[in-house]
Amino acid sequence: MSLQSRVRERAATLLSYCHERGYNTEIALFIDLSRHSGRRRFVAWDFKAQRPIFSCPVSHGSGSERSHVRSAYARFSNEDGSHLSSLGRALVGERYEGRYGTAYRLDGLDATNSNLRSRCVVLHSWEHTTSYPIWPRATVGSFGCPVLSRTMFSRLDTLLQSHTKVIIESFCD
Repeated sequence: MSLQSRVRERAATLLSYCHERGYNTEIALFIDLSRHSGRRRFVAWDFKAQRPIFSCPVSHGSGSERSHVRSAYARFSNEDGSHLSSLGRALVGERYEGRYGTAYRLDGLDATNSNLRSRCVVLHSWEHTTSYPIWPRATVGSFGCPVLSRTMFSRLDTLLQSHTKVIIESFCD
């Protein structure tokens, strides 16, 4: 099944969740962590048009033993110090300037990612993350953060500055 088809299925469920809880019902962000890291797996989704606004590769957590190691497939944890990605829905929080430039704090909304903020897992860019698929090579790893290229993050930043209460959902099935 294509990335767009997988996200379209999840978007219907997420839209209901957003309506019920007062979150944004115009756009959402998705990360399909079952896909190889060198492929497009991050999607900014338009609920109304039921289609991607854009999609691109995104880095995932590489684990506590190594930092910024290229890993093709994600592993998951909600534990502090694991440096792994977490699954579930999160609210994209406040925008700030940090070590990697502009970033957004994330607040986990599920038991599988409830420690995102305390783990300092944030949405940000990094110069070594690719904008375009590089499969079969893997993209660089992170300390658990979803990391976009600077070019794609700039597009996302523009989108997020014009929308509030946006949900990002990381999934693997």
